[in-house]
Amino acid sequence: MSDYTTDPTELDDLLDDEPEDAAAVFADADAFFAAEVAEVRPATIRLYGVDYALPARVPLTFNMLLARHAEDESLDAFARVLAPLFGADALQCWLDHGIDDRQLGIVLAWSVANIKAPGVISLKQAAEAYDKQQTERAEGKASTASATSGAGSSGTGPSSKRISGGSTGSRRRKSRR
Repeated sequence: MSDYTTDPTELDDLLDDEPEDAAAVFADADAFFAAEVAEVRPATIRLYGVDYALPARVPLTFNMLLARHAEDESLDAFARVLAPLFGADALQCWLDHGIDDRQLGIVLAWSVANIKAPGVISLKQAAEAYDKQQTERAEGKASTASATSGAGSSGTGPSSKRISGGSTGSRRRKSRR
């Protein structure tokens, strides 16, 4: 027999002994996580007269819904993704007030950055970052289009490659069951 074996009766004796400090074997995750965010002053953003206090951390629900609905361009899916950050009715409120895509992009850029580190970015900086990203995207699409035009099997136009899942109405949606 190996030197690493233990007599089963010795194991029972070890397991029957109460630890001297019972707290040493008990971990209160609720208290630990509450203490971690206790000093965090969540960022708050006012939009259309409503103050939205952002969570102290990016909720896992937000990340999971974002991944799940990445290809779903419906308003319903977008509202579900935003709900963990702003509440269930936020998107409809913003739409009712006429929010445009640039404003929404700025709000989202500011919010995600300030959830991670409150005060790290101003709305002006978020707007600059959003505008820069949009310019880079447009330039990237323009350079890609000019580099690929005529490169297909015929010189009659751009490639017939599908650009996104939302580019046709015939795309099947996955069942959520």
